[in-house]
Amino acid sequence: MNSSSPHSPLPFFTYGICYRDVVTIDSNHLVTAVIHESGHRTLRVALVADHGQVHELLHGKAVDTGLPHEWLQGTCLAVDLPPGANEACLIEALDSLAQAGALHWEVDS
Repeated sequence: MNSSSPHSPLPFFTYGICYRDVVTIDSNHLVTAVIHESGHRTLRVALVADHGQVHELLHGKAVDTGLPHEWLQGTCLAVDLPPGANEACLIEALDSLAQAGALHWEVDS
C-alpha cells in the first residue's frame, strides 16, 4: 500500500467503520460493534479504465486536497474525510470520470 498519511490504513473494504471509530472485536479479531463513531467518512474509488492517466490525475487531486489517502495496487483509492473536510474539487473530478466510465466511487460514513 502506498500511503500519504501518517496514520493507520484506511478501511478499503470494510463497510460501516471509518478511520478513528472505536470498535469492539471478537476472539477472531473481527469487528463486532462500533462503540463510537469518529465522524470521519471514507471515500472509495475503483478505477476501471486507463489506469495510468486516471491514476495520475486522481493522485494529484488527492494530494491537492491535503486529505490522507492510500492507493491499493494503483487501481483502488481510499481517502479519509474528517469532519469538516472540503472534498469538493475531488468529487467534481470523480463525477466527470465516472460519467466517462473510467471509475466507480462512493462515500461511506
